Amino acid sequence: MKTLTTIILLTLAVGAQAQKKYKLSPPVTISNAKNITISGYLINGGQANCITLGNCTNVHITKCRLQNSKLSGILFYNCKNILIDSCFISNVQTGVNAKNSVTVKVNHNRFLNMNGPFPAGCAVQFNTINGPACQIKYNRIENIPGQAQHPQDQISVFKSNGLPGDSIQVIGNWIRGGQMIKDSGGAAGIVLGDVGGTYQVARYNVVVNGGFVGMQVQGGSHIKMDHNTIYSTSSPYTCDGLSYGNYSGAPSTDITISYNKIRFFNTKGDEADCWWDPKTASKPIDWDTNILRADIDEHILPDKF
Repeated sequence: MKTLTTIILLTLAVGAQAQKKYKLSPPVTISNAKNITISGYLINGGQANCITLGNCTNVHITKCRLQNSKLSGILFYNCKNILIDSCFISNVQTGVNAKNSVTVKVNHNRFLNMNGPFPAGCAVQFNTINGPACQIKYNRIENIPGQAQHPQDQISVFKSNGLPGDSIQVIGNWIRGGQMIKDSGGAAGIVLGDVGGTYQVARYNVVVNGGFVGMQVQGGSHIKMDHNTIYSTSSPYTCDGLSYGNYSGAPSTDITISYNKIRFFNTKGDEADCWWDPKTASKPIDWDTNILRADIDEHILPDKF
């Protein structure tokens, strides 16, 4: 039988072995570069972003471990054709903060404990991201209560625009854990149309205990949110599972919210699966196809992922 000391030593040995596959690096800042790959680095950000890109084109960030930053795991701006995949990003203010860029893909990464505070605290935020082939797909996002300090919207598509027939894709992400206390206006697992935007789709995502709201559309046009699964237990700051209201300051049209499975308990312990705000917006297309009081619970996601 293994003693506790033996177990601890084995755990430390496994952790040390895992980190040997990374190359230790200080924070990386790159400007005005083209056709580069950043791969296999372990970066403790400290007071800096782990990776910062400015005015770069054709950059692939892959198989990096980015952690322990008071700022972002990855921040980039004024860039084009950025692919981020197979990275592990933990204990940072925001995971990927993408600004004013074209053609961005954030796929198959793991995010653990986004610390905020607002307006940071996202795992992935697209902030004024435009153009073709933009994606946030198949990421695993977890905020552990008592460890993540001030998580906010875990996936936010903010003032961003896809193209007709080529929407920004938020597909197949798993999210567990989110905002637990009122330290902003209310955070969601996934938000589309955040202060507007066009041609966005969220589909086949799973959100468990994602925060104030499970998933929401807050404005924009030509937006689809369908075939997602949303569950939450009651917490001190839960509101509703699926919602739509136009708070963008601009018209919001062609919004489809359909075939989502929801079971969500608000702070009073009442089931509050979905809500739309008739004072600000028309009823979404196919709203009545959503499956309320779905036969689901928190085990729709595995204990570890």
